Amino acid sequence: MNNKHSKNDCSKSFQELLELILENPFMSYLDYDSVRADLFETEDTYIVEIELVGYHPHHIHVSVELQTLLLVATKQVSYEQYDDKRHTSQKALREEKIEKTIDFPFLLTNKKIIGTLQNSILEITIYKNSNVTSPTAYVPIQPFFSE
Repeated sequence: MNNKHSKNDCSKSFQELLELILENPFMSYLDYDSVRADLFETEDTYIVEIELVGYHPHHIHVSVELQTLLLVATKQVSYEQYDDKRHTSQKALREEKIEKTIDFPFLLTNKKIIGTLQNSILEITIYKNSNVTSPTAYVPIQPFFSE
């Protein structure tokens, strides 16, 4: 077994991961094992995009805590369970849950924030220059309907 070769591969992989984390300060290394969030900035907004295949707006809960967005998406998935002893199968349900925390370098509680879900992409828009009078703790998620 060539330990030197595997040690170099591990070192190279760690270096690549470290560079990726340093390039994106909004992402922690733990995010690579969970759902990915993309962050975009426009002149007036910050936009967070998260792919949530098979989820509907009522499955998604986004809350705001100071400088953090907290996402929890839960859905029931049916699958077939086979009983080897009886040679039968039956349908069963299991819960799939996604949790994501996104930290920002500024307070979110006084910002206008909206969420839409279109083609399995959750888009959370944070308006830079709009302060709301009553701070929000929850971001409603609306289905996107094109006209």
